[in-house]
Amino acid sequence: MNLPDLNRIVDTYIPINSGNLNNYYNQLRQELIPYIRELQKRDLLNWFSFLIHGPKELNKREPIDNKSYIHIRLEPKGCIDINDFIKELPKHFLNPTQVTLSNIYKLDSSFLQDKNWGYAWKLIGESSEWVLSLIEIHEKEIPEEQTIQFLHFITNPLYLGNTRQIGEHVF
Repeated sequence: MNLPDLNRIVDTYIPINSGNLNNYYNQLRQELIPYIRELQKRDLLNWFSFLIHGPKELNKREPIDNKSYIHIRLEPKGCIDINDFIKELPKHFLNPTQVTLSNIYKLDSSFLQDKNWGYAWKLIGESSEWVLSLIEIHEKEIPEEQTIQFLHFITNPLYLGNTRQIGEHVF
């Protein structure tokens, strides 16, 4: 994953169809993964990330409701015009708009290399790539315990494995 240019971000979203975990994974398989992979294949995409957010994180582009959204951020390669890139996005990537990313809630930039928020966003992009890879290597369902065990392989080398308990799970 590349270091993003935080001034060249396209912000878009997809409404989440169901609160069921495997339905959500299937939605990612159908509505996000193929389109991210196509942008990568065509060498149009420098960086991306996605998170689950409510409408207030969508910059007032959706009515206030209880829906959740796949909140997608994309950075086109530097040689590509933002407006041309937006035209390449699928129609179900709703209300794409250019934004500038900056600080991240509850993170302190003084701990980051050169105090540069780009490094934090790069890591968030890498975690988004990891999630897509996790879904792609599974043919159908992903049992929750399997996902938790894969997460263990992230927390353990950080010396958080077997030292923290979240809910009924020890990481």
